Amino acid sequence: MSPIQLEVRNCNNIDSAVISLAQEKLNIKFAPNGTGKSTIARAVLLSSKGDNKLLSELMPFRYRKNNPENKQPEVKGAEALTNIMCFNEDYVSQFVFKQDELLTNSFEIFVRTDLYKQKEQEINFLVSNIKQLFVGNQELENLIATLKEMGNAFKLSKTGIAKTSTGMKGLSAGNKIEHVPHGLEPYTQFIRSKNSVNWIDWQTKGYEFSELSDNCPYCSSHAADKKDKIKKVGQEYDKNIIKNLVAIIAVIELLGDYFSEEAKSKLKTITTLKTGLEQEHEAFLATVKTQIDSFIGKLEKLRLLSAFQFTDGEKVAEKLPEYKLDLQFFTELKSSKMLEAIAQINGSIDKVIEQAGQLQGKINQQRSEMKNTVQRHQKDINSFLSYAGYRYEVEIKGEGERAQLKLRHADHDEHLSGGDQHLSFGERNAFAIVLFMYECLSKKPDLIVLDDPISSFDKNKKYAILEMLFRREADSCLKNKTVLMLTHDVEPIIDTVRSMSNIFNNLTMASFLKLSSGQITELPIAKNDIQTFAQICTTAMNSNKDDIVKLIYLRRRYEIVDDKGHGYQVLSNVFHKRVRAIDNREPKTLDGKYPEMNSSSFSCGCAEICNELTSFSYSDIFSRVSDKYDMVELYNTSLNGYEKLQIFRLLGFDVDSSVIRKFINETYHIENEYICQLDPAKFDTIPEYVISECDKIVSEVQV
Repeated sequence: MSPIQLEVRNCNNIDSAVISLAQEKLNIKFAPNGTGKSTIARAVLLSSKGDNKLLSELMPFRYRKNNPENKQPEVKGAEALTNIMCFNEDYVSQFVFKQDELLTNSFEIFVRTDLYKQKEQEINFLVSNIKQLFVGNQELENLIATLKEMGNAFKLSKTGIAKTSTGMKGLSAGNKIEHVPHGLEPYTQFIRSKNSVNWIDWQTKGYEFSELSDNCPYCSSHAADKKDKIKKVGQEYDKNIIKNLVAIIAVIELLGDYFSEEAKSKLKTITTLKTGLEQEHEAFLATVKTQIDSFIGKLEKLRLLSAFQFTDGEKVAEKLPEYKLDLQFFTELKSSKMLEAIAQINGSIDKVIEQAGQLQGKINQQRSEMKNTVQRHQKDINSFLSYAGYRYEVEIKGEGERAQLKLRHADHDEHLSGGDQHLSFGERNAFAIVLFMYECLSKKPDLIVLDDPISSFDKNKKYAILEMLFRREADSCLKNKTVLMLTHDVEPIIDTVRSMSNIFNNLTMASFLKLSSGQITELPIAKNDIQTFAQICTTAMNSNKDDIVKLIYLRRRYEIVDDKGHGYQVLSNVFHKRVRAIDNREPKTLDGKYPEMNSSSFSCGCAEICNELTSFSYSDIFSRVSDKYDMVELYNTSLNGYEKLQIFRLLGFDVDSSVIRKFINETYHIENEYICQLDPAKFDTIPEYVISECDKIVSEVQV
């Protein structure tokens, strides 16, 4: 399978970056902070959305005002990656740790597996006779929609129909469209028109201007004698009440013959009352409302019929007859037209009842798969939490689509709400990345991006997370998925490529990203590139490097093995440019200084160094490190940042920035806590900005 070649251009600090992704493998890209790892992750993610406006957010600042070549952020090679998921800070804040559950949509992620979906399809096939009636059946859809509109027009309260219901608002004052108030008869044609609501609104708005003149605000003719009549329109009619009245009458007319004859007659009476509703009218409307809501509820259950409507242990053959629609319990809807509408539905239920045995078997299989899946996920997550040292457990509560991932502390019986208020920063990130993995398994993205996911964890937790993500069965983790991990932490590479490559099934590809003048280049990291520092020093000593550089590596090797003997003392003295060597192993003298190194120890130290570098001469090396111009030339000819920093420190320049100074000092001495590491001469991990600062200082020396 050919690797994916991604090219990122003109994004933040990156002018150009070309990276290679091996498909169905973990691709670890190691780089120092400031290289542009998060920019690569964001650029690739935004490009998958196909919206150049989103990608334009990454426009380098230097091009935002002055861009004569019209350079634009772009990503090439990702055209086939339409579905990309990225783990970063945005994911943690947006998608996990909700109030009622740890992760949004727990059912889709943890329960609805491929096998579950297969059983779901088989169940849907068996009940398709019922569900198919709701597909493309416009008459049935219209009936359900109109019944819902009728039901929603009336809200029930403890005492009956709520006065605030839109239907009650429309009927409470009687039907003033049918019964036009005395004195307003000339307006009957307008009041009973289809646009009566708009006319009432128009009429009442005009009256607001009547105080300005005796003339009509619309035609300017004399209208002083008509003001009272115009005013009465506003007093008798409220456009919102009329709007509600018109709406409820229209709904009742649409339902028409779906109501029983008696119900139609009563509704006709209620909607044409001259005055407001009486108690018996409201009681009848409450009955209609209750029956409609119940009827719709049964129809919706049929439309959404699934295994979850059958409780555990429930007999399908006994449950299905309850879904049939019996109009003797819906007396207000008992009409020949409604009987005709539900005949097909009841007939389809009878056909499913004939297959109740098969349906029961499929439901039992699906339920068993769901239980096994839930138990497996709970066990895997809780095992990870235990191995990583977190005193929390998770539990998937609720059946089917109501399933939610809940959090519980080991010392507390009750579930905790959310996670933000209980979990530390590290705990939140650990939970988040594991939950992200399960979401990836559910959504099956083309590419999974992990933006510095585990750098903040200690060694045990890092390995526990790597094992959870990549070391289990392929259908339960990210193994065999195309994954891009961007990190400034070399330890995942040491673990997966060298120390435990056999455990990780050699499915990891690693490389180093180097940023130089806006260009990111990629250097593959092989197993033999990960060495002990003693091996790195030996390689350097056997190379054609300058003798001073070789001695720098030798001094580092002494430090690595904690050998502060004669050889180390000699090297320390020559690098500190001491004419007469001192011995800091001895107690200080009365004047607070270390004594001189005795000649025997000094000779032994020189001999020890000569065993490693036969050309070593204290006086020659002393002369060279004391010659600023010689050292500047050596600095300028060095090919990697690591060796440049070692030479820079020997130059003894004052560095104003405490940050740069600290970086140089830590690089000069032992700062690597790992047994193994990358050869700093080959993998130039020194940030570009540090070398740039050193270059500025060195450039001031006239050679």
